[in-house]
This record gives sequence, C-alpha cells and structure tokens, in this order.
Amino acid sequence: MMKNLLDACGASLGYYSVGFAFAWGSSNLPGQQSTVDSSSTSFIGTTNFFLTETDEKAFFLFQYAFAATSATVVAGTLAERCQMVAYLCYSVFLTSFVYPVVVRSIWNTEGFLSSHNDDNSISDVGVGVIDFSGGLVVHVTGGLTALIAAYILGPRKGRFVEVDGKWKCRDFPGHSVALKVSGLRNAAHFYQLEDILLIFFGSCKTILDS
Repeated sequence: MMKNLLDACGASLGYYSVGFAFAWGSSNLPGQQSTVDSSSTSFIGTTNFFLTETDEKAFFLFQYAFAATSATVVAGTLAERCQMVAYLCYSVFLTSFVYPVVVRSIWNTEGFLSSHNDDNSISDVGVGVIDFSGGLVVHVTGGLTALIAAYILGPRKGRFVEVDGKWKCRDFPGHSVALKVSGLRNAAHFYQLEDILLIFFGSCKTILDS
C-alpha cells in the first residue's frame, strides 16, 4: 500500500512537471482545434511544461491516472526488494520520461507509431499501432519495466534455501488471519464466486498450517 501511495505522489510530480508536456506538448489535444500538421512526427513535446498554456485540465487528470496505473504495475514486483527512496525515484522517472515517450509514439497524432498520423509509414499499408484500452501503452510499459526491475534485483533474499544440494522454495508464514477474513468479507462485494473461494481456502490453509 505504501508503494501505491508513493506511485500516486511520484507520478503526480513527474507527470505534472514534464511528463504531460513530453507526451502531449506541441500537439493537438482532444477537443481542441487542429493547429498542428497531423502528418508530422516528433519524439517528445517541447511546450506545456507544468501545465502552462494548457486549458484541458480534465484531460491532464485523465492522463495522469493512466501514468500512475503504469507505475503501480511494478509495485508488486518490487515488493520488499528495494528501498522506498529508490522506488520513489523509479516512479518519478517512469512517469516523467519513459511512459510519456510511449504515449507520444502511439496515442499522439505526432507519434511515429500512431494510427492517427496521416503519414504513418511503419508498414507498407500505412497502418499504425492501435492500442486497445491502454493494454500496450499502459500495461506493457509497466510490465516490461517490472521484468527489467526483477532481473536487476534478483530473487528475494531468504526466499530460496539450499537443501541437500537442491534449491527449494522456503514457505513464508501467513500474516494476520483476522485481516484475511476481513478482506474476504469485503471481497464478496466486488469479486466473483471463484475468487472468493480462492481467498477462503487460502485462508483456511493458513489457519491449519499455523
């Protein structure tokens, strides 16, 4: 939960200061009159830093939510593996540069991969990348970042132990059973039956093992 909070804070700083400008600066924002040639391409935007000369504040908030989501994808991968300061630095860097560059390339009309670019030439038929509901821009960006981070950090210390010359996974003891039962009660309002059963039997196993 703390890492998700850091994502929200770090993403707000990074995306507000330069991220939004890199992704959408010097381009046509949705709902605005076209002022930029949609056949041109650019790597990053060069205007609208700190939301200067930007009237579409609601659009910024909408895009910030996607940026923060991309950063939170990595939270589970880095859980208990890195210091909070390092994680905050990663969150700011991802939302201020890495993610905006991907957004610029695919969602922006000036992106060299964008299907909205009139002069797209990445293929013989002139069809750009069509991103479905952020599956590529948001989740693949976060997923690849998580994969790279996991490779750099390596396995959790103490997670695997060597027994008789073989590496075995060490069982982690369960946490608060009361909180698990409370979570099961809350899950009934949001999840389907199979998800509830999975949580229920997992909690039962923890109780029996303890």
